[in-house]
Amino acid sequence: MNKRLVVVRQNVVLGLGVLCVLFGAASSAWSAAPRTKLIVVVPHRILFTVALPVYVAHEKGFYKENNIDVDAVFTRGGGENVQAVVSGDAQIGLGTGTLAVISAFVKKAPIKIAAAEITGMDAFWYVQSSTPIRKMEDLAGKKVAYSRPGASSHMAVLAIADQIKAKGLKPAEPVSLGGIPEVYTAVRTGQADAGWSVAPFQLDLVEKGELRVVIKGEEISAMREITPRVHFLNNAFAAKNPDAVRGFFRAQQRALDYMFENKADAAKIWIKRAEMKYPEAAVLKTWDYYSRAAMTLKPIRGLQATIEDGIRNKFLAQPLTQAEINNLIDLSFLP
Repeated sequence: MNKRLVVVRQNVVLGLGVLCVLFGAASSAWSAAPRTKLIVVVPHRILFTVALPVYVAHEKGFYKENNIDVDAVFTRGGGENVQAVVSGDAQIGLGTGTLAVISAFVKKAPIKIAAAEITGMDAFWYVQSSTPIRKMEDLAGKKVAYSRPGASSHMAVLAIADQIKAKGLKPAEPVSLGGIPEVYTAVRTGQADAGWSVAPFQLDLVEKGELRVVIKGEEISAMREITPRVHFLNNAFAAKNPDAVRGFFRAQQRALDYMFENKADAAKIWIKRAEMKYPEAAVLKTWDYYSRAAMTLKPIRGLQATIEDGIRNKFLAQPLTQAEINNLIDLSFLP
């Protein structure tokens, strides 16, 4: 054989061997690299739309696959979420009222919206079964509870009042009464005629006949094409760690897909991780209140309507400019 050809072949083989070694070393180095730590604030340890995806992503290894370690800190939502992310104590805020995030943004908070949590309203309103109230119109002039000013439940109750008024009836009276346990107490003691909740909370009492659902979120026409809650970021962290943020939302999307494709297993994960006392059959009824399509991470719908509501209810002083909207929303981290 020609000596020159032999030398060339030897060099090619040697070169390929070196490339394989280098590639293997690089892959090992990447896999051995420390995972980026993320702290996310979650507005409740049981909420289907935010807590369950985190539990599933942990259980199924979706975070590890994206080289991140995620710690969930459970809060009361709203302003508490915003403050944690603004201060840098947390890097991502989940399931926070869109208007609450916008209100902080216009006050120069260093945050941005990165994804939708849900489009449409997933809460429902209930009354004691002993009352004659059976539908939305029956709440004319009645006290209807929401959690806190600026929360998605607040926007929903304002929309309920408008919808009742549009039918020539006295609008419902919105009352701020806090979270799900506090609102249930208020309904039982007569401080409110109707309380708000989200599945699976109170569904066991509905099944027992103690409570009656009178409004489902899908009945609130003004909320159907609005994203009432969003996920948002600390700007400085996102700028320094864009791959970690992208990894988080890749894991989030996989978890959401898994939840709807594997309901029974997801329910077991949820019951275990959230330490729920509800029977599995009651937990599975939660899926009746949600769809995968409503929980897509993009787009952010109804932003102008949300801003207009904010101005009308004095949460915002004026409309946002297009430049401000461009700075407020950044969906580039989504898969």
